[in-house]
Formats: sequence, C-alpha cells, structure tokens
Amino acid sequence: MRETGETRGRVPGRGAGDIVGRPFPAVLGHALSGEIVRFPQDVAGAPAVLLIAYRRAAQSDIDRWLAALARRAPDTTVYEVPTIPSPVYRPLAGWIDAGMRGGVPKPQWRRVVTVYGDGSVVRDFVGEAPRPVAHVVVLDGTGVVRFFHAGGQTDEAVEALMVALHDVAGRGDPSQR
Repeated sequence: MRETGETRGRVPGRGAGDIVGRPFPAVLGHALSGEIVRFPQDVAGAPAVLLIAYRRAAQSDIDRWLAALARRAPDTTVYEVPTIPSPVYRPLAGWIDAGMRGGVPKPQWRRVVTVYGDGSVVRDFVGEAPRPVAHVVVLDGTGVVRFFHAGGQTDEAVEALMVALHDVAGRGDPSQR
C-alpha cells in the first residue's frame, strides 16, 4: 500500500506510516441531513474515503479531491468530515451546520459529517498538516486505514489514492478469504 503526504500533529511522529494499517478510532459525527454517523462502524462493509479538515480554508483542497474522485472513481463512497477539535464550539453546532447547509447541495448532506465532541480524537489520530489542507483517509470495509495523505491535492497524490482504492477494492473482506 502506498503512503504519501506529510503531517505534523500534536502527537509526535504522527504520519502516514503511523496510521496506515491501524483501525480508525470510533467517533460520532452529525451529518447535515440530521443523522448521527459513527465512524468507522457506519461505513463498514465497503471502502470509504474521508476528507477530514479542521479549517474552512481547507475547502478548496477538499473541492479538488472531490472533483478528482468524481472523475476517476465516481462510485466511491466519500465523506467530507469537518472536524472541530475544541469543545468550545459544541454549543454552536446547530448554527455551524446551518451555515454549511447553505453552501452544500441538499443531496450531499448525508455525506458531510461534522465531528464535534470527538474532534480531538480525530486530530490526535491523523495529526495536523502545516497548512490548511484535507487529510485524506481511505478505510477498508473493516474500518482499517489503508491510505493517508495530508500534503494537499496533487496529480501524484491522486494517482496514489487511485492505486490505494484499487488495492482496497481487490482486498475484499478479510474474513471472506
């Protein structure tokens, strides 16, 4: 499995090599549609891409990843995962979600899942990039991280993601082997 990107987080040494092959932590998020989503449990059974961001400034990078995935892997399950590590913003969740709904087409609301209370768990697991970019995580059907990139969308990173998605799709459910 290929790993790319750089990440500097609050956890010393956190990077692609640190999380690829590990289970994604169990966290709760709130979809813009109003549903509660449990990662990785609610996406189990098939590969999924999580585009995690901590700052609004990362949206342009997320949009580039979404466009690449729509062109190259249109059947892939993709979640935008705005993540708010500070509990200070939890009381503002409804206001924040309402603002995001205004900029996201309604058919996509189920795939935009904000992580509030468990935001620090996500940040501690994937780390923080030195600039506002998406943290791209591919989960296999069992919730294990099979690809991670936090260096911004580039042609090389998209190619590595496509290889990882192909590898994960070929892997299937390990219990069925």
